[in-house]
Amino acid sequence: MTAIPPAASDAAPGRGEFRILLVCTANICRSAMAEVIAQAMLHSAALPVTTGSAGVRAMVGHPMAPHAVTALDRLGLNGRAHRARLLDHDLISSSDLLLTMEDAHRAIAVRLDPRAAAKTFTLPEFAHLAAGAGQRRYRSDTVDRARAIVRSAAERRAERRPLEVYDPYGGPPEGYEVCAKTLGESLSHALAALLGPR
Repeated sequence: MTAIPPAASDAAPGRGEFRILLVCTANICRSAMAEVIAQAMLHSAALPVTTGSAGVRAMVGHPMAPHAVTALDRLGLNGRAHRARLLDHDLISSSDLLLTMEDAHRAIAVRLDPRAAAKTFTLPEFAHLAAGAGQRRYRSDTVDRARAIVRSAAERRAERRPLEVYDPYGGPPEGYEVCAKTLGESLSHALAALLGPR
């Protein structure tokens, strides 16, 4: 498991790995925390997964918000190396799955690359849809299985507004801790569905 490199741009998603991109507004809080949490959860996964994050209005080059770093510290995780980057067409096209924090972020990603509509969800939306996908015909921990889960989730997407992840930016430290917990719960469900039974 590695991070999506800053210029992972040259092609469609690689056949040998599954790429997840987490997206929020500035890429210094929600998506940044989600990337660190996801990497920790995927540490021992057999499925070759790369993760990254970006913001639709990124504060490019900025570190993670201090309260976000502290919230991760409380989970035993380290977000100090993070630097924000801007969501662009290349990052979108090189990813197998985009998990956004808000529906507005999803809309921006799809505007940048209309072909991404079927692989872009809010994180809570995907966690809910993927949990019911049940792709039993694929062996666990395979890239084909993970991509099938994404297709199945897209086919079952409802027309209603999806659930979103609350933005704690500018609020008290407790809000960041609640956000980190929400991210962890949603990522746990989403990644369990992608990886399959263990």
